[in-house]
Amino acid sequence: MSSRRKGARRGALTALVLLAVPGTGLGGDKLPMARHLAVPDHVTADTRAQLAGRMTRHADVMSNLVRAVVLLDRPTIRVLASRIADEEVVAQGDRTTPDRPPLNVPPEFLGEQTALATAARQLAAAAADRGDDQLLAQRFAEVTTTCVGCHSVYLHGRPDPRPLGPPEK
Repeated sequence: MSSRRKGARRGALTALVLLAVPGTGLGGDKLPMARHLAVPDHVTADTRAQLAGRMTRHADVMSNLVRAVVLLDRPTIRVLASRIADEEVVAQGDRTTPDRPPLNVPPEFLGEQTALATAARQLAAAAADRGDDQLLAQRFAEVTTTCVGCHSVYLHGRPDPRPLGPPEK
């Protein structure tokens, strides 16, 4: 690869790193940051409150994952992607979890959440040492696709009239 192409790639990577770090921009400019997902009218205040706590933790992990991917920090990518796949469950599909109150979310939400876990596991596997950077990028793109899917279902889907949880008696 020519030194010109290497320099251009390095410059593009530097720009991505600057954009991935909150509060920084090119030339030190502060860039506006999206902070919250819009509030849909069809989701109850109780469900929104329950999701807020769960999503705050999840958002922190995802933000750190973005930085780790951009910086090609493979050990951190493996840890964070595995955590997302195994621990970052927002809504429970089974009706037997007493520590999580039932959520009234659209039924498609659970499918998107399952797709996130699968994509995160594939990202963790792609983060193997000396792995292919392009494969890493593709796997990360699959993770972010599921993020958009979950958020779209939350904003535009309609909840099942019966919340997830034990059947009513």
